[in-house]
Amino acid sequence: MSSNPSESKENKTLLYILFVALALLWGLSFFGTKVALVELDPIELLAVRWGMSLILFCLLIGTRIIKVNYRGKNIKLLIAAVMVQPCAYAILEAVGIDLTTSSESSIFIAVVPLMVVLESFVFLKQKVSRRTGIGILVGFAGVVTSIIFSPEFSTGGKFAGYLCLIGAVMVGALYTLLSNRLGGEFTTMESSFGLAVAGGLFFNILSLLRGSGLHPYEVFFSGGQTMWALIYLGLGCSFAAYIIFNYTLSRLKAELASCIQTNSITVVGVASGIIFGGDNWGWYTILGMGMTIAGILIASRDMN
Repeated sequence: MSSNPSESKENKTLLYILFVALALLWGLSFFGTKVALVELDPIELLAVRWGMSLILFCLLIGTRIIKVNYRGKNIKLLIAAVMVQPCAYAILEAVGIDLTTSSESSIFIAVVPLMVVLESFVFLKQKVSRRTGIGILVGFAGVVTSIIFSPEFSTGGKFAGYLCLIGAVMVGALYTLLSNRLGGEFTTMESSFGLAVAGGLFFNILSLLRGSGLHPYEVFFSGGQTMWALIYLGLGCSFAAYIIFNYTLSRLKAELASCIQTNSITVVGVASGIIFGGDNWGWYTILGMGMTIAGILIASRDMN
């Protein structure tokens, strides 16, 4: 961040705007994924979603609207990051969403900031400020409240879904830490293009090996709700949202950026699941979301 007060204020304003945009893009992705999973399985969905992102990146790079240069840079670090996300993370998240509800999935993902703190403490020996720590814990308490007190909560039929979402939380936190390091060596576009290449190739090859053939693309071009959901997920979430995500992570501490981003995404995700997906809700949802918002507000004060 700049030492110039007016420039610093402008940078903070931009970050707040980007946080809101990211919350809307990824918060609604849980519902969009639910819609697309009606006609596609998780791997087929990811193949089309990341294939669209890769095609758009290639067009923009080919026309020199976007410029990337990987010469002399730590490609091994980038490869490690993209294998974690989108490759591992996207599968765990998509399967988790398929086996649970939109609101449950978005609430689970709110645990990522706490996992970022734990992983950074264990592996990187980093300390977190007291204010950010309190904000993360308050937000996490909101997550627990929303899930545990729900009449639908059980460790039975949805257990596999919960396990997948826990796995997504763990690898999502790992990517946050890796992406924070990428920001010091790669531009936002270079990191984001790396994600698109990995996701586009990995999931399409995996889909073909599973025998899906052109089925996911036939479903896409057949139109309807699935097509619009995939366009939103591919261009809005796998392209635009990841550019925003990588940019904000390069400007803030990993645990602070993750707390603000993930908890705000959770609020939008829960709301969209209730409004558009018909997910059940009650006092526990309102209280949990309120605590999550409070956690965001507490942690975001470290930006001042």
